[in-house]
Amino acid sequence: MIQTITLRNFKSFGEEQTIPLEPITVLVGPNNSGKSNFMSVGRFIANSVITNVKEAIRQEGGNRFLFYRPSSVRDGSCTIGWSTPDGRYAANLSPGGHIAWEDFRLVASRAGFERRGAKVTLSGEDDWQDQSARDTQVFVAPELVGPDEVVLPAWRVWNSLESAGNIKLSLSALRADSEVIPLPTLGPDGRGLAAVLGLWRGALPKNMEALERFVTRCLPEVEHIFVRPAPAPGHQRLWFQQKNGEQFDAEHISDGVLAFTALAMHAINAQEGQLFFIEEPEQSIHPKRLRELVDLLKDIVRERGCQFVIATHSTVLLNAFRDEPEAILLFRRSETGTRVKRLSDVPELLDMLQKTPPGDLLETGAFSTAF
Repeated sequence: MIQTITLRNFKSFGEEQTIPLEPITVLVGPNNSGKSNFMSVGRFIANSVITNVKEAIRQEGGNRFLFYRPSSVRDGSCTIGWSTPDGRYAANLSPGGHIAWEDFRLVASRAGFERRGAKVTLSGEDDWQDQSARDTQVFVAPELVGPDEVVLPAWRVWNSLESAGNIKLSLSALRADSEVIPLPTLGPDGRGLAAVLGLWRGALPKNMEALERFVTRCLPEVEHIFVRPAPAPGHQRLWFQQKNGEQFDAEHISDGVLAFTALAMHAINAQEGQLFFIEEPEQSIHPKRLRELVDLLKDIVRERGCQFVIATHSTVLLNAFRDEPEAILLFRRSETGTRVKRLSDVPELLDMLQKTPPGDLLETGAFSTAF
């Protein structure tokens, strides 16, 4: 589990801030306050691993958009860091400088490292790693090993930001036919929905049973979800059958049913300990269905130790966390960049919560008093 994320000069974030995360964290704030920028951290780290840091910066819009440089900041470098129960990670990136994934370093607790079955071996040389034995031991210079901590190379990253999923659904992607390929995946925008469901029906029946059980319980009119060949050769299309016998394909089913199904599939397919960033899941979804979706996410957290960060403008979704004010993060843009405060750290707002649900506080603008 990611316990904190630290940002400095990253997009709209100027002054260094360490932001706490819960098993489910909800981000709220005005438009352009920095929520989406915060959500992009996982995508940037993942792209840095998959391709390289230079390409990851390009995909975020280049140096101009990645590095926040207000007039008050003299050092234009960017800091990205995060902590887990087993250690902390950090990297400093400079505009125009040579940056590689190897620049990321892990300061791991010795206990956490050994708990994962690895062994630290001291080396008198400057080599960071022995590639031939990387699955069992790590060679590090003696000065990098302390009594309780050890500095490790970047490839010793476990269940961290590099495996995070970013979900921002697109209705056009949800309605698109899926190409039939051996190992389809569900894209962040929902692309590939039909192909993945077809795979589940044939090879992952437990996933399919969990999906139909959840969807048919929450959407009483739906009886069955299935796929058929699409008009284009080599493609599949998603279909829904209602209890009255009528059938609708992805082109003609409601936006809410499609979005609800895709979000449920993302949750059901979550891997042990995986982190997901979900942008505005409330789009097109009925308030009651939104509450049921939150219940599903909480079940996934309990069963698999997964983690979810949700950016929202929904009063209904926010009210689902009335008894968990530590899970609500308030975002506001200032002259020095995005500022973040945890609702539970603002005494006057905690007093208001005794009488007023957080959704009402959001709607009335009361959260602005935190800043």
